[in-house]
Amino acid sequence: MEDAATAQLLGGSELNHLNETHRLANLGYWTRTSAAGRGIGTAAARLTAQFGMLELDLRRIEIVVAVGNRAGQRVAEKAGATCEGVLRHRLRMGDVSVDARMYSLLPADLLAPP
Repeated sequence: MEDAATAQLLGGSELNHLNETHRLANLGYWTRTSAAGRGIGTAAARLTAQFGMLELDLRRIEIVVAVGNRAGQRVAEKAGATCEGVLRHRLRMGDVSVDARMYSLLPADLLAPP
């Protein structure tokens, strides 16, 4: 996403690890620190998830966020995702394995307002 006034990139999102057999993908997102708290991550996540559901016919989108990343968890929650639990040692951060929360979005989740 870009700031229309300055053309500065404020954040972005992507679908990765596409699994065509099970119709699912992983959703990743980021927001520039100077743009945090403005709803950019949430908007990007929802738009990307909608694209995945409508254009790629996905039935499930997963969001994996490190337990210590509260901002990332809030984006998932504000985007309408459901937390399904904590996955032990799911992510590597440098040389350390860390626990992560698993969130999911289903097509019905995107029908509700964020």
